[in-house]
Amino acid sequence: MMYVHRLVTDEGFIAAFWNELRERRSRDPSVSQEDVYEALNEEYRSVFGRDRFKSFDAFRKRRDR
Repeated sequence: MMYVHRLVTDEGFIAAFWNELRERRSRDPSVSQEDVYEALNEEYRSVFGRDRFKSFDAFRKRRDR
């Protein structure tokens, strides 16, 4: 649960997403943005019992605003 406190706000989730993407791609360049989103969303779900965003597309739209 390294990010759970950061995942509560949109801004925190997005920042955690970019950090995690950079870190994972440094080890494996084939990691997709959706893979990272799913991992973070699962982390959130394991604590709060629901998804932070309803889908990757919903997250992406919020992130790219």
